[in-house]
Amino acid sequence: MPSSAHDPAGEPREPHGEETEGVPAAGQDGHGTTSQDAPTIQNAPTTHDGIAAQDAPTSRAGAVPAEDGAHTEHGTAAAPGAAGTTGAAGTAGAAAPNGQQPYTYAPPAALASMTPRHWWVPAVAGAAGYVGTVVGTVVAMLLTLLGALISGDSNGSLTEQLDDQIDDYTGTAPDLSGVSWFLSIPFQLAAMAALVPLRLSASFAGEGGNAGITVPQYFALVCGILAAWFVARALTKDVSVQTRAVQWVMAAVGGAVWGALALIVTAVTALRLDVPVFYSTVQLRISAVGVGLFVVLFLVGLLTVASALNVRSTQAAPGRLVIGAERSMPGVLQVLRPMVVQFCVFGAVAGLGLLIWAFVKGGAVAGFSAPFWLPIAVGWLFVLSLLSALTAGGAAATYTDLAGSSHAAYLWSEGAVPAWVVVLCILLALVSVVCAAVAWAHVRPVNQRIARNPVAWAVLPVAYFVLGLLAMWLLNVSGYASATSGSSQSAGFSLRPAGWTCLVFLLWGAVIELLARFVAPAFMGSLPAVVTRWLRGSERARGRPAVVASAAAMGGAVVAAAPAAASAAPAAASSAPSYPAAETARTEPVSAQRAYDGAAAPGEQTRVLPTYGDAQAAAEPQPREPMDPQKKKRIRLIAIIAGAVILLVVAAIIVFSVLSRTVFGPDNQAEELLQSVTDGKAKAVSEVADPNVSTGQRGLLTDEVYGAAENRVSSYEIKDTQIDGDHATVNATVTQDGVTTPVALPMVSDSRNGLFKSWRVDSTAGSELYQSFSVRIPGGVSELTVNGTKVPVDSLSDSHEEEFTVLPGDYDVSIASSGKYVTYGGDQVAQIRAGSQGSAPSMSFSASFTPVLKEDLTKQLNAKLDTCAKSTSFEPEGCPFSYSIFGDKKDYRNPSWSIERYPTYSVSSYGDHTTYSTDKSGEVRLDYQYNTEYDDDEPAKWKDKDTTSSIYGSGTVTVSGDKITVNSED
Repeated sequence: MPSSAHDPAGEPREPHGEETEGVPAAGQDGHGTTSQDAPTIQNAPTTHDGIAAQDAPTSRAGAVPAEDGAHTEHGTAAAPGAAGTTGAAGTAGAAAPNGQQPYTYAPPAALASMTPRHWWVPAVAGAAGYVGTVVGTVVAMLLTLLGALISGDSNGSLTEQLDDQIDDYTGTAPDLSGVSWFLSIPFQLAAMAALVPLRLSASFAGEGGNAGITVPQYFALVCGILAAWFVARALTKDVSVQTRAVQWVMAAVGGAVWGALALIVTAVTALRLDVPVFYSTVQLRISAVGVGLFVVLFLVGLLTVASALNVRSTQAAPGRLVIGAERSMPGVLQVLRPMVVQFCVFGAVAGLGLLIWAFVKGGAVAGFSAPFWLPIAVGWLFVLSLLSALTAGGAAATYTDLAGSSHAAYLWSEGAVPAWVVVLCILLALVSVVCAAVAWAHVRPVNQRIARNPVAWAVLPVAYFVLGLLAMWLLNVSGYASATSGSSQSAGFSLRPAGWTCLVFLLWGAVIELLARFVAPAFMGSLPAVVTRWLRGSERARGRPAVVASAAAMGGAVVAAAPAAASAAPAAASSAPSYPAAETARTEPVSAQRAYDGAAAPGEQTRVLPTYGDAQAAAEPQPREPMDPQKKKRIRLIAIIAGAVILLVVAAIIVFSVLSRTVFGPDNQAEELLQSVTDGKAKAVSEVADPNVSTGQRGLLTDEVYGAAENRVSSYEIKDTQIDGDHATVNATVTQDGVTTPVALPMVSDSRNGLFKSWRVDSTAGSELYQSFSVRIPGGVSELTVNGTKVPVDSLSDSHEEEFTVLPGDYDVSIASSGKYVTYGGDQVAQIRAGSQGSAPSMSFSASFTPVLKEDLTKQLNAKLDTCAKSTSFEPEGCPFSYSIFGDKKDYRNPSWSIERYPTYSVSSYGDHTTYSTDKSGEVRLDYQYNTEYDDDEPAKWKDKDTTSSIYGSGTVTVSGDKITVNSED
C-alpha cells in the first residue's frame, strides 16, 4: 500500500504540518557553527508533542534516506546523536585529543524515533486482535445454538446431553453446567484459529490416553484480523511512522502481544474435569495450548498491524531490499492481487452456494453453523475445482508411526455431487482464472524491462506453487488418538489437499501468466470501468508498487541532491522519472559521498530516486515505439490461437474427466441398475448385474413376477463412488417399505467404450440387491404360483427343496390343487429386504386333503358294505364282516345281512402315503335259520335266529386327480 507522505493529489505533506529549524549536523561545535563539509538537515519532523525529533531527521526535498532510515548507499549508519553531535546543553561536543570527538552510544534510528505511543498502540491492536478472535468464536457458537433451537433438534442443553451420555456409561454424571465450560470452551476454540489441535488428555488408574482434532477456525481468525486492523488504523491517526523499520517494529509488537495473550489465556482457561467411574476417577484435561499458537498468531498480528500502519509511513522512497527484489523478480510486490482476485471471485459464488446447500440438505443447524466449516469448505472446493484432489488418510499404528493408507477424492468422484454441480464448479474456476489473468495484466503491465527479464515468467507460477504448499497446511483437518495401556497404540485421520496440489497450482500460475501476456491485453480495455478498477485496485493502492517498479527500472541508484545545489532540489523532486528515462539511462550511479559533497563527478548524471508521492507519474505506462502493423497483427493472431488452444486443451481435459466420472462413470451404471429395480424390471436388472446363478434359480427374475411384487424398492440415492483403478464401489441408499438401507454395488471395468472405460456390476463379488429364499415342494407338484404368475418347477415323486434368487420385495407363493381331494395350504409370503445379512428365508408346502375326500371315501366304503349286505353267504368275500359256523354247516341256512349302522372313517397322510381307518365302528345284523334237531334221522326243526357284529375297516387311498382308489386291508 502507498505511504501517506503525499496526499492523493501528489502534494508532499508533513505528519503534523509543522516545521522546525535546522538541527546542527555532525561536526558542529558547541556554539552551533556548521562545518563546511556537512549538509544542513531541513524540515525535521516533530514528535506527537510538537517537539523537534532530532533523533530522526528527514532529508530535505531531493535527498533520499536509505532503507529503513538506517543505511546510506555505502551502508554506513547515519544515526543522529552519534559522536560529534552536540547535546542539548552543548557540552557533548567538547573536542577530544587529536581533534576527535568522544564516543557516545546512540540507539538505532528506528528505535530512537519511537515515542511511547509507538509502543502501546500496536500492543492494544494485538490485544484487540485476540479479543476479536474470541468474539468471533462466541458468535459462531451462538449461531449454531440458534440453529439447533430453530430446528427443534435440541432436547435440552448440550451439557445436559453430554451429562446423560457419560451417566449411561459410568453411572455417575459430572456437573457440566457450571461456568467453567462457558469460560473455557470459547477460548479453547478460539485457539484453533491458529491451526493448533484441541487436545483431550485422560488418565485412569495409572493408564492414560490422548486425543486431538485440528479444525482451523478461519471465521474467528478473520474477526480478529479485522479488529486488530481497525484498532491500529484508528489509534495511529496522529502517529507518524517515519521509516519502514519503525513500521515493522510496531508490527512485531502487535504480533507478539497477540500471540502471548492467546498463549497465556488459553493455558489459564484449560478445562480440567474429574469424572467418577465406578470406584475410581478419570482425570480429563481439554486444552489447545501449543507452540504453534504463539508462532501463527505472531505472524498474523505482524502482517495485520504492518498493513494497517502502511498508510502512516512517511518514508520518502523505497529501500534497497525492496528495489532489489522488484528488479530481480519483476511484479513480486503485486503477486498477491491476482491470487486475491481469483479466490474472491470463486469464494463469493461458491460460499453462497455451499451455504444454500447446507440449509437445504442439513437444515438450520448445518446452515447456522457455517462459521465453523464454511471457510475451509470453500477452500476445499477451490482446490477441487482447479482439478486437484483431497487426500483422506487414516492410520492405526504405534505411537511413533502414524503412517497409513490414503485415498484421493476428486470433485467428480463424490457421488453426492451431481454432474451439473461439477460442471458449474469447474466453469466458475475458469472464470476466476480469467479474472486473475486480467488483474495480473493490469497491476504488472509488460514493459521492455519485464520482457527482457526471463525471471518475470516464473514469478507468478512460483507464487502459485507456494500457495499450493500453503494450502496443504491451511486446509488440513486432522485428528489423532493414542492410548498407553500396556503398549502404546494410536490411530489418526486427516483430510487435506493432495500432495500434488502445489504442482497443479504451478500449472495454473503458468496459464494465468500466458493469458495475462497474450490474451488479456486484447480485451481488457473493453471491460467496464468499475470492473477494471476493482481488478487493478485504486491508484492509491498501486502507488507504492509503481514507485518501486520505477526505481528498479532506474537501476536502483540512490542519488541525493547536494546541499550546494539546494536550489535545484525542488525541481528534481517535483518531476518523477518516467519509464523511458529509466530505460535509456546509461550513466553510472553517482556515489553517495559525492552527492553529499554537493557536486557530481565530471561526466556523471545526477538522478533522483522517485518518492511514494510520485506514484501516479511512476504508474503511467512507458511509451514505446510504434510496432509494425503486420507484426502486431501476427502477434495478436498467434496470441489468440495460443490462448484458444490452451483453453480448448483445458476444456477437453475437463470434459473428458467429467464424462469419465458421470456419463461413462460407474455411478451411471449403478443409477441405471437401481432405476430398473425401482421400476420392477427384473430382466433389465439381471442384464446390468448378472446374478451368476443357475437357470433354475432365476425362475423368479422375470418382469411378471417382480413387477407384481409388493413393497419393492420405492426410491434410491447415490451417495458416493470410490474408484481404485479398474475397480469401484458405488455406495447408495434404497428406500423399501419406508425403511432406508445402505447398499454397496461393486463395479469392475474390463473393457472400453471408445476412449472411456466401460463399467459393469462385478458379478463375482455379488450384490447386496440380490437375495435368495427356498421353497420345499411336495412330490408330484410341477409348478408354483408366485405373485399370480405360474412358475414351472421340477416334478419329482418325493418332496424336495428349490432355491430362488430374487430382488427386494414381497413374494406371494402358493401351489395350485390338482383335484378336489388334495390341497397344499394357503399362500405363503417371503419378505425380501435389501441389504439383509441374516439367513435366507424359507417356506414349506405339504399335501393335505379336503373334506370332500372323506365324504367320497365314506360313500365308496358304505356302498361296498351295501354290496356285501346283499350276499347270501355267511362269509361274504371281500367284506369287512362275516359269520363263522361252528359244527355242521347243514344246520345253518338262509343267511340275510343288513347294515344297522354305518361306520365313520378318518383319513391320514404319512409322507406320500394316504390311509383310512375306522373312526367309529358300524354294526351289521345277520338273520338266519338254525336246525335244533340233533338227531340226524329225525326231520330238521328250523328256528329263526339273528346276531349282530361290529364293522371295522382300514386300508390305503390313492388319489389321482378327481379319482380315488381304495385298497382295503380286510
